[in-house]
Amino acid sequence: MKSGRVWIFDLDNTLHDALPHIFPHINRAMTRYVMEQLALDEASANELRVRYWRRYGATLLGLVRHHGTDPRHFLWHTHQFPRLHSMLVFERGLRDMLRRLPGRKIVFSNAPAHY
Repeated sequence: MKSGRVWIFDLDNTLHDALPHIFPHINRAMTRYVMEQLALDEASANELRVRYWRRYGATLLGLVRHHGTDPRHFLWHTHQFPRLHSMLVFERGLRDMLRRLPGRKIVFSNAPAHY
């Protein structure tokens, strides 16, 4: 019998542990992006990145509001992962657990599609 249930899962820190490798990589890439785009030194760029993240919940939102940053350009340059598979920390048993859940499964992410 087919279930009418729909499960929505956030990708990062739900389907895999992004804390050890993915998020630090993104943070470094965002700081580098801010340095290059706003001509700031590393410490100033990192401080601005963190300030926007705390104030707006996303560094990108602060960059768009205050600097006219193109979101597509930002996301493309800050979400490059040449060795993504080796950076993933898989959750043991997750695949089997997901298979046992009845219904449709949808993965959500606020990351760009290429990620």
